[in-house]
Amino acid sequence: MNLGMPLRAAGLFALLSATSLIAEAQLGPGGNPLQTVRYGCDWTNTTDTSSNNTGFLDSTATYTVTTLPVNPGNRSRILIRGTFPRVRYFSFQIYDGFRPGNFVDSVPDAIITPTGGGAPSANPAVLPLDNGYTATYQLQVIYRDPPANPANRLPNTLYAGVGAPLGVFNKTLLYRTYLPNTGSRGFGSTELPDLIYEGPEGRIDLGNTPDTQGCAAARLGNDLLRTFPVPGVGQNQARIAFRPVSGRGAGVFYPNGDSNYLRAQTGRLYAPLIVVRARLPVAPVQPPLLVADPDVRYYSLCQNDLNTSRNVGCLTDRDLRVQADGSFTAVISTPANRPNLARPEFGYNWLPFGDQLNGLTVLRQILAKPGFEGDFAKAVARPTQPLSNTLGRFAPDITYCDRATFTAFAASGGAALVDACRKNFTLVGGLLGL
Repeated sequence: MNLGMPLRAAGLFALLSATSLIAEAQLGPGGNPLQTVRYGCDWTNTTDTSSNNTGFLDSTATYTVTTLPVNPGNRSRILIRGTFPRVRYFSFQIYDGFRPGNFVDSVPDAIITPTGGGAPSANPAVLPLDNGYTATYQLQVIYRDPPANPANRLPNTLYAGVGAPLGVFNKTLLYRTYLPNTGSRGFGSTELPDLIYEGPEGRIDLGNTPDTQGCAAARLGNDLLRTFPVPGVGQNQARIAFRPVSGRGAGVFYPNGDSNYLRAQTGRLYAPLIVVRARLPVAPVQPPLLVADPDVRYYSLCQNDLNTSRNVGCLTDRDLRVQADGSFTAVISTPANRPNLARPEFGYNWLPFGDQLNGLTVLRQILAKPGFEGDFAKAVARPTQPLSNTLGRFAPDITYCDRATFTAFAASGGAALVDACRKNFTLVGGLLGL
């Protein structure tokens, strides 16, 4: 959806007017006079790269969002009931209601106990329920702050916090899925989970919520706010380098608390090619082809438009062609600048740069196992250290390159290619004062 500014302004004014009237007539029992829903909404909006490509999405991800009360009070809670989807990863996460979404808490599938019982793996990178995802689950959303010590968490519980910043109307619940199994449809061949309010009034199925007006306003608000692009990250494009970013930190659009990122701001005016090389961690495949002790649950390389936050393309751990040394090398360019050898049959991966001048190249990692050498969290914890210090042999390389250098060194392998590209760009960049 691409709204012009007058329509955006009119829609936003209508939204604020509607929510103000609802707020006057319906004071939140949790003490927030701006609360616009008493019980909560059914799933209101779904976002992926085909329906609303904004927010630096991964091309395999689907985000479904709903609106919950800031705090319904009276020890009320929200129940989430569903079936494990046939996907690589799913989670439920809650935010305080401000865009771009301030993270409150997360329950990844790795710690969800099925209704029939069973213990989650000690390694969160292992796929849960490797019997084919037939089990059901029930979570509760309660209005308490997340425990400082994860060991004190209640099982199958998402913590929504006890309050919200001044001016927040509601809280946001997000259901996130990544990489459906081959042949799977929709949300991993399952329906969206059911949402149920439970309080002094009894149980209310939010598929038939009494909060009709508030949920309509929330749907409109979510649609309007998603149209505004996410601002750039402010890195130096000429001195291209990956920098660590936390999935729980600022500057990430509705951050995934189970992810960490390495991202590099890039510009296609500096050179026709961008070359990325990294050692690929071990990730699960899908039932019945499972990895006993994977390094990470999910890993991908994505290219995004910096100024619009649009996803241009991604390569997942399932897609990447790996060379003999366990590393992959990917070339990012416009289609016109794609070298003939930048193809899987020659051992190289390729992604389009996009039609904008500025891009953001992102390595995404979800649920690393404890102690994994290449856990991006280590780089996030020490952001001023070289990645070679924090990630060891899993530290990625990224450099600009020209087509002639790529053609001359492609047969020598990824390491020699990256070295040659970096040397040639450093020489040219020095002459140009970059």
